[in-house]
Amino acid sequence: MANEIYDSTWWGNTIQTASSIGTSTEMIQGQFNLTKLGDEEVVNGDFDTDSNWSLGSGWSIGDGEATKSGTDLSYLTQSSLTSVVGKTYRVKASITNVTTGNVRIDNFTSGTTYTSDTEVDVTFTATTAGVFRFLGWNGFNGSIDNVSVKESRAEEVEAVKCLADAIHRIGIQDIQN
Repeated sequence: MANEIYDSTWWGNTIQTASSIGTSTEMIQGQFNLTKLGDEEVVNGDFDTDSNWSLGSGWSIGDGEATKSGTDLSYLTQSSLTSVVGKTYRVKASITNVTTGNVRIDNFTSGTTYTSDTEVDVTFTATTAGVFRFLGWNGFNGSIDNVSVKESRAEEVEAVKCLADAIHRIGIQDIQN
């Protein structure tokens, strides 16, 4: 378990509450890291080669990124990656060099639209099954790079262990004080 990657955002409210009552948030932050990220599901997310992606009208791959130019509405698709209803995913991507239009991660994030350069980092639960794709529309001209999709899941066993560890540490701190 030492090499697994965890995301602690789940316990943000707990940390805020602890801070407001004077409890050490460092201890809580360290204990409640419960969301495990699975293996990388995107192939060639850094666009090192012109492979593993289906290019719609206006899309091209070169210089380590996927670029869209023109006014056509079209998709950049990785059809080997399909969302599963009920599973939670973490999607990351760099959207750069946006001069016009909109792009969205379609079928995975319920159509969140991006209109300027940004670092995308979203977690969501799939409500429909579908292939992973970017939709460039409304005259999107820009680039995408560093695409990552990983399944995200809570580890109940780890949650119990973390809670037990937290209770134990708090008990020891109380005894020492």
